[in-house]
Order: sequence, then C-alpha cells, then structure tokens
Amino acid sequence: MTATRRKEYVLSSEGCSSPPRGYLPIIVGDYDDDEEDTERFFVHVKLLKHPCIIEQLEMASEEFGYGQEVVFRIPCKIEHFMKIVDEI
Repeated sequence: MTATRRKEYVLSSEGCSSPPRGYLPIIVGDYDDDEEDTERFFVHVKLLKHPCIIEQLEMASEEFGYGQEVVFRIPCKIEHFMKIVDEI
C-alpha cells in the first residue's frame, strides 16, 4: 500500500476531535509503566475486516478486555502498526 493509499485508510487525528464518516478512532502505542508512547488515528472501517487488524484487536482485547469505552486501544508500537497497514 502506498503512502497515499494508506492515508485513505488511516488518518492522523491531529487537530480533529471527531472522525470523518466511515472511520473509527483508535489509539496505538505501548502502555509500559507510566510512560505512554501513543498516537491517535482514525481508521477506516474497511480495515477492521483484515486478518492482520483483527489480530491486533484480539491482542487489545486480551490486554484491555472488551469493555473499552469510546476509543479502541491497540497495544503495539506505532511503527509496527503502520507497517501492518502498509502491508495490507
């Protein structure tokens, strides 16, 4: 997936409080100790069907449970998440 195509499916949430239509807010990053190295993205719902993203969401459910409110959290490095998106 090219950077341009990635931008269609994963948008930075910088400067935006709510996602565009068809996108969900997702927080990606490590949650080790007190230091939170995270970034918020808007992810197109089409990506949620992809096996690689499903795997990431399953990892999130193991770490945070199914009771997450408002924003999904994916516990992985931002660079790793973007690599997954690029490979889709």
